[in-house]
Amino acid sequence: MPTLLIDGYNLIPAIPSLGRLIRRDLEQARDALLDLLHAYRANAPSRPSVIVVFDGKAHIENPHPSRKAGIQVRFSSGETADDLILRLLGGEHRGAILVTSDRALRDAARADAGELIRSGEFSGMLLARLDPEDGGREDGETLPVLTTRKKGNPKRRPKRERRRSGKLRGL
Repeated sequence: MPTLLIDGYNLIPAIPSLGRLIRRDLEQARDALLDLLHAYRANAPSRPSVIVVFDGKAHIENPHPSRKAGIQVRFSSGETADDLILRLLGGEHRGAILVTSDRALRDAARADAGELIRSGEFSGMLLARLDPEDGGREDGETLPVLTTRKKGNPKRRPKRERRRSGKLRGL
């Protein structure tokens, strides 16, 4: 079973609705992220175990958040979330899939992580898994129409080849 190791505060702004919510209520945004991850895990074919790491201390009323069906929440009291993630990757969770867009963390974790996924890419996967008809888009966004039809003269050589032959012509 694969393990997803998620930089929580890095993923929240990558999901548009949570990005708006985090400005108003941090704890509510964390809970909403955990609910989304729980639904994602329930719909994922591999049912990955999920570890979400947040900076700071846990809420005083609930210092040890309960595991929510395969989702473990860790707070990095006394160290940064990046340090805790690196420690987890270097120890018992070596080879886990790391979800973050933090470039410094990605570079430091490259050797121990099994795969690196940017937060924006994972948020698209998450939203698409939860609503396959919508494809992860919000507020009526549409994807651009892509075509494979090429522009220009098909018999003309590529620019790189033309430049190279131009330079070699003088020899």
